[in-house]
Amino acid sequence: MAIENAGAETGTLVLLEEDQLTVMAQCSGSRQCDLEKFAVADCAKIPVSVIRLVERTQETLVFDDAVSESSFSTDPYIQKQQTRSLLCMPILKQNQLIGILYLENNLSTGVFTSDRLQVLKLLMAQAAISLKNARLCEQLEDYAETLERKVEAQTQALQQEIAERQQTEAALRQSEANYRNLLQTANSVIICYDTQGRIRYINDYGVKLLGYEEHQIVGRTLFETIIPDIETSGRDVKPFVRDLLRNPQSYPQGEGENLCRDGRRVWMVWSNQAIFNEQGEVVEILSVGNDTTQRRQAEEALQRSEAKFRAIFENSQVGIFRTRISDGLILNANQRLANMLGFDSPEEIIGEHCVGYFVSPSDHQQSIEVLKRDGEVRSYEVQMRKRDGTLFWGLSSSYLNADDDYIEGVIADISDRKQAEAALQASEAELRSLFSAIPDPLCVYNAEGQVIDAIPGNPSYGEEYREKYIGKTLHQLYAKEQADEFLSYIQQVVKTQQVLTVEYTECQWIARREVRFSARIAPIRHEQVIWLARDITLQKQAEAASILDERNRMAREIHDTLAQSFTGILAQVGAAKQVLTDDVEATGAHLDLIKELARTGLTEARRSVVALRPQLLEEGSLQSALHRLIAQIRAAANDTTLYYEVKGTAYALSTEVENNLLRMGQEALTNAIKHANADEIRVELIYEHDQFLLRVKDNGQGFGVGSLPSSEGFGLLGMSERAERIGAQLTIRSQPGQGTEIIVTVNP
Repeated sequence: MAIENAGAETGTLVLLEEDQLTVMAQCSGSRQCDLEKFAVADCAKIPVSVIRLVERTQETLVFDDAVSESSFSTDPYIQKQQTRSLLCMPILKQNQLIGILYLENNLSTGVFTSDRLQVLKLLMAQAAISLKNARLCEQLEDYAETLERKVEAQTQALQQEIAERQQTEAALRQSEANYRNLLQTANSVIICYDTQGRIRYINDYGVKLLGYEEHQIVGRTLFETIIPDIETSGRDVKPFVRDLLRNPQSYPQGEGENLCRDGRRVWMVWSNQAIFNEQGEVVEILSVGNDTTQRRQAEEALQRSEAKFRAIFENSQVGIFRTRISDGLILNANQRLANMLGFDSPEEIIGEHCVGYFVSPSDHQQSIEVLKRDGEVRSYEVQMRKRDGTLFWGLSSSYLNADDDYIEGVIADISDRKQAEAALQASEAELRSLFSAIPDPLCVYNAEGQVIDAIPGNPSYGEEYREKYIGKTLHQLYAKEQADEFLSYIQQVVKTQQVLTVEYTECQWIARREVRFSARIAPIRHEQVIWLARDITLQKQAEAASILDERNRMAREIHDTLAQSFTGILAQVGAAKQVLTDDVEATGAHLDLIKELARTGLTEARRSVVALRPQLLEEGSLQSALHRLIAQIRAAANDTTLYYEVKGTAYALSTEVENNLLRMGQEALTNAIKHANADEIRVELIYEHDQFLLRVKDNGQGFGVGSLPSSEGFGLLGMSERAERIGAQLTIRSQPGQGTEIIVTVNP
């Protein structure tokens, strides 16, 4: 009873016999007690030093963690058992030591709380009375044997016995009161019921735990209150309970679900004791129950965790192992490790020495040294050997458990990665050798515009070229506008994974002169691009000279064609005026000739316009040409604020489309400044996946789109013709006093 109520695992009863402490009984849980008697000094199952201290002081000794108590650190029993919770209590009768109770619990610390200590004191008070009574009985037997010789002494002893019996009857009444108090204050459910299962008594703890008032449960049966119809697991417990009521001796202990008043389920471990009448018939059953719900939940969670770990362990795509530190013996392994080493199952490699699978034993020794020093090894690359001698590369991480003399770790086969790295290194060496032979400078950029590598190409640049570029960003190398433009090219190539060719002007850092470059930007691995630039300054200069010659030639042609045509038209108009009133037929002939000359002149004019590509577009793409045009207008129109924005990733349109879009944008800007008197103009180029938009919006005086005179709408008419020519949609939105918005939409 003391063991159960104190929460102990084991207990020992020591009594004082003939002035010598003697072990009388040793008990563990519900097993039958060992009643062999021997001296305390000869007992190896208790800490003798603790017993002796309590004998001397006659004070209760309680340790929450005995192995940590410095004053008893040398006790052999405590050191061997690693004793945790310990309680040693004197049994006193009228302040005289008659025995000692020793309890311990090696599963938990701090078990013997003050509440439990009070209960034990009550129990020991009863025990002292019982022990005293037992000794009185022994003394009575002795008195009977010497009755004839010591009548007078026996009479005195009898009187003393009567007095003591009276005291014993009072003590018994007190013991009964203490016992009932113990039942009410115990941290266990104590319930008493008859053989029909009708509840006759339940203590306060049980009422509180099960959620009943005492009058709601006493008088009702177990089946009406705490026994569920079916347990959560599906087990029907009613047949078991009925058999318990018939044969309580067969069920000293049991565990199951019980039902609370509010429907909750709790797991309880019950200890059952039959109560007999004088005829030996079972009249009641006393059951003491402890709530094990949290323990069950913890066990179930542990089982789920272990099952999950086991599934991960068995199905992992990396090898998992446990080896002994001293000799490298494999203690545990999963299927993946077995396959990695060329075995069919983990059982084949358990018991093997892992050192034999290292190509170089020094690699294993080195990892052991690092483990002993740091406690772990992370991402350790090592070459391994399979059972058949095949070599492979492994990437291992290990952790040391020095207390238990083993190493736990994981290993992955990285042979493919190592081969890929070797091939990549060879490829990069070959590529660098190839790049070194290229006469043009080359840079490798990441998607953020940082130079990863640089090859000068031209030997005259030397290592200074690499030092200038490697590690730098575009914004560290170029002015903001040019850096933004270059970054847009890089991001376009990264996104589309297509080669892009662009032309740009750069101030060469060595010669400090303007150089014209043509660059091919090609995508490579890991969101990086190669930027191969070629100096085309001389080529551009030659093209410019050629263009100038061509323009001069075309100017001469225009003079020779258009000028002559329009001169002839003027002559024919004069002749027509002279004969208009005299000869109608001759007038008609002159007019027909004028029409033919005008048509020929118009054809020649269109041919010349197509041939004369806008100079702004000769120096780059539409967005850069429009940017330069806006910069020129900003410089000239001080009273007007211009905003220019490119949305989306720019891509190239056909030459004819870009020519006409530039002219339309130029016309819209001219109209906004000269005719609309706008002081704010916004220009947007919008690059979308399936269409391109040019938007020019101003806050000028505006106009009625349908009421504009033809003489003032020549520019808009020209824009409409250009839109029709390139298959674009022109949208004009304007109202007097509300500004104008022009949108050109092109489907690439």
